[in-house]
Amino acid sequence: MLKPALYNRRTGKIEHENTYKQKGLKFLYHHPVGKIITNGLLSQRYMSALYGAHMKSPRSKSFIMPFIEQYKIDVSEIKRPLESFRSFNDFFIRELVDGARVIDQEPSHLISPADSRLMVFNMASGPEIPVKGYWYSLLQLVKDKNIAKRYADGWCFVYRLAPPDYHRYCYIDNGKQEKVKRLRGVLNSVHPIALKSKKSLLSKNYRELTVLHTENFGDVIHIEVGALLVGKVIQRDREAHSFRKGEEKGWFEYGGSTVIQLFTRDAIKPDDDIMKYSAKRIETLVKVGEKTGIGLLK
Repeated sequence: MLKPALYNRRTGKIEHENTYKQKGLKFLYHHPVGKIITNGLLSQRYMSALYGAHMKSPRSKSFIMPFIEQYKIDVSEIKRPLESFRSFNDFFIRELVDGARVIDQEPSHLISPADSRLMVFNMASGPEIPVKGYWYSLLQLVKDKNIAKRYADGWCFVYRLAPPDYHRYCYIDNGKQEKVKRLRGVLNSVHPIALKSKKSLLSKNYRELTVLHTENFGDVIHIEVGALLVGKVIQRDREAHSFRKGEEKGWFEYGGSTVIQLFTRDAIKPDDDIMKYSAKRIETLVKVGEKTGIGLLK
């Protein structure tokens, strides 16, 4: 099976993603028996909770070293010694040493909130957002008619976190946030194999939505999307409060997950290289704090 294509800004080359348990995902989302399991059992929240509990147990420590070797994870970036992790999930939500990620502090620079694969969509080109051959409506995603109307001709940034990524995410500017809203739904994988096989997939995932009132990019809709066998989104603060650019907003527990951000049309301009490859349906590899666009409001 052809692996997802990714644009590496650092090398200027196209790479192919090192997928995790790809055969298993293909079975779950394409084989008739796998579809029964996915639709009838794995998509239920209690199954996600059971699997999450297993990944938090001491028995899951045995997964850590094979995972590091599979993805060639740079252990020099990890803040704690490997032997100190109590479970695989403890390792999965690992913190990094100071300086491992540099936050671009230029006020007009829009930054990535997460280590991820980024695709940007111009909402003015259509009422639905395509993600790896799958379409879903903005209204289905946000469940708010006013938000859907306001951002209908804006920009949608989809940051897909793969299993080996650093799973903590940050605020993209200084500002204030409203109280976090929970949007419940069925859990599914956000891997491209799953996205291609199920209609309106992301809109059925568990989501948390935050309205960010930022200094340089206007009002930004920030959405965390939970995935199959994870569904656990941890927020530093769910209440209304002020934040600073680069400050940690939260993290995802075990699994692959997604951060989606919506901007009004005149608020930002995405970087040209990201738009070039997004038009080809190729994701761009980005890191926390890396420039992804520029603000136009000041």
